[in-house]
Amino acid sequence: MNGRPFNAAETLARPRLGTVERWRLSSDFHHPVHLHLAHFQVLSRGGRPPETTDAGWKDTVDVRPYEVVEVLARFDGYRGRYMLHCHNLEHEDMAMLANFEVV
Repeated sequence: MNGRPFNAAETLARPRLGTVERWRLSSDFHHPVHLHLAHFQVLSRGGRPPETTDAGWKDTVDVRPYEVVEVLARFDGYRGRYMLHCHNLEHEDMAMLANFEVV
């Protein structure tokens, strides 16, 4: 994530409990990005409106090669440390993930 290998001691983001944040996800390869314990809505794909299949609350979104997907993530469950990661099995095995902490 962000061109860096996974480091369990690092935290990519620290959203506050009860808040909503706009996150931009981009990639140079196809990655189904999954956020643990945070639901989100897709706001745009490549600066265009979301597709019909993007409707509703999600926990995973397909980010296609060279695409930017903007999501509005809601952090209203619990405080704690969670992760976001690619759901391609080979990418999970290569530790393509990052920590975020709800504070």
